[in-house]
Amino acid sequence: MLSILRCGQFISEHSSSIFNVAIPGHLDTDSYSCDQSYTIELLSIDPLAIYINNFLRDEEIEHLLELGSQTAVLPKEDIVCECLTKRMKSILGNVQHMEVETLQIVKYDAGGDHYKSHTDWFDAPKNDLPYGSEGGSEKPSNRLGSIFAYLDDDCERGETYFPFLPSVLESADVNKFALAAGDTGLLVKPRRGNAIFWNNLHGNGSGDERTAHAGIAVESGTKIGLNIWSRYFLDEPMVGGD
Repeated sequence: MLSILRCGQFISEHSSSIFNVAIPGHLDTDSYSCDQSYTIELLSIDPLAIYINNFLRDEEIEHLLELGSQTAVLPKEDIVCECLTKRMKSILGNVQHMEVETLQIVKYDAGGDHYKSHTDWFDAPKNDLPYGSEGGSEKPSNRLGSIFAYLDDDCERGETYFPFLPSVLESADVNKFALAAGDTGLLVKPRRGNAIFWNNLHGNGSGDERTAHAGIAVESGTKIGLNIWSRYFLDEPMVGGD
């Protein structure tokens, strides 16, 4: 069950060896365009959390589901994965975005699949070399930005819960958000194609405990999500710089 895994750190440490995923040929790579038109809604300013409407197109979702419909690391060189990496970097803008980790699909089935409360940042920086770098030496890094996108929302419950973020207004879209018990925390419902972005670190590079989040148990159906994590290298400016 997903609740027994600290899946993010496990996947990062084993991404090169635990899965071999074939690249299907159903997407028309000649006509595929990485362009995307999405809208955003601010959910929290401090820490920063953003809701992204239409982050993924239907053809992209279908392609990703063909790549791996169970918990799986996706091939970094895949055309859609490369596009989503660029899309994450575009959202980060002036914030450091040298590296985006290999994308990861996670699946939650009925019967109680959930993910206990956790943070995405590492307790201690990890030594890594930016993807595609040749030569040089590894340097300390941590997870700065997180995106959790929804690929399949054919389920009951399964919300993403942030206990320390502000709750939505009662007038918020009930198709996307729910009020937590006692109006405490933020509950985001699975909605195919939409996503949440949040910032994991304080300005000094330390982890922000307020970004803790959990996957509420799926009561029926299936929820499939996509994790996208950007890396912050501690020897470079977090904001601005060359």
